[in-house]
Amino acid sequence: MKIGKRFVTGIHSEDSKLFSESDISVFAPYEALPCFQIHELFYTEDNPQSLATRHLAKAYQIDLPPGAMRVMVVRMPTIQEMARDLKASGQAIPEDWSKHNVHNTDSVDYVFVLSGAISCVTGDDTFELKQGDFLAQVGPLHTWVNNHDEPCYVLCVMVGIEPSGERMKMAVE
Repeated sequence: MKIGKRFVTGIHSEDSKLFSESDISVFAPYEALPCFQIHELFYTEDNPQSLATRHLAKAYQIDLPPGAMRVMVVRMPTIQEMARDLKASGQAIPEDWSKHNVHNTDSVDYVFVLSGAISCVTGDDTFELKQGDFLAQVGPLHTWVNNHDEPCYVLCVMVGIEPSGERMKMAVE
């Protein structure tokens, strides 16, 4: 999927204008999994947001302060791609992908599938999301498994919430 540029518009001195135009950063948050990529679209810690809200260039963290919002496109690789990357980095390949990278976050996540398909594993439930499907996720332990032949791209909006004290820290197996 080709990702273009980020444009931020707004109001300044009662005039509507383009405030910025920039390339969208693309990065792999896990050294062992370069096939898993994030395209950072917008990030703000403004809460509440206002006419002064702008994109904040800040290094990616999965943990968000309460009220912060991160908008991104995530490339969810196939298990074949992940196995290749893990093998190349000298790490073990999981026997059961539904138990790999199980995590939760102190956030409400809104996920819209742009292309492809992916399974979401939440507790004992596994369900498939495909192009056009939407998921509202409020802090459950979960993981993603892409058993298909092509990567899945999702638009994800994360909104930080007050920590519950009941979350598990994320770690790549």
